[in-house]
Amino acid sequence: MFVELHTDGSKTNRFSVNLVERPSKVVIEPSGDQLFLHWDATVDDSDRLRRCIICSGDLYRERAFPQITGIVIVLAFSGGIAGIAGFLTTWVMFSVMFLVLLLDVAILIFNKPRLVCYECNTKFKETPIAPHFHPWDRHHADLITRSQN
Repeated sequence: MFVELHTDGSKTNRFSVNLVERPSKVVIEPSGDQLFLHWDATVDDSDRLRRCIICSGDLYRERAFPQITGIVIVLAFSGGIAGIAGFLTTWVMFSVMFLVLLLDVAILIFNKPRLVCYECNTKFKETPIAPHFHPWDRHHADLITRSQN
């Protein structure tokens, strides 16, 4: 599983950890900082995360759009404008829009969800996700914010 650490909304470090081995600490490259991981009650019997291994906080499921999604949107918009302006014939326009549609569907199919911690905003990628995780919930996030203050 890949873990992305975040501080003040920006990614600070990234490392990989094995859920089966469950190391008690990891060394973050290139800074060489050591980070101690909390494994108590954070992983279930089927080696899926239940809570954050950094702060033991609650997690939610998130689908992140890759950076190429913006390029696909620009291509679709440009193709539509070129078709309306008459620069493309009907068949060329249809072919280009069909290719953009296929690219967009491929992005959605291959884009995997990730888990994000409500408290420390750490992101967990390429890990099996239990079905009980739901998308971000404003009420739950507000409860956590109030309990921290």
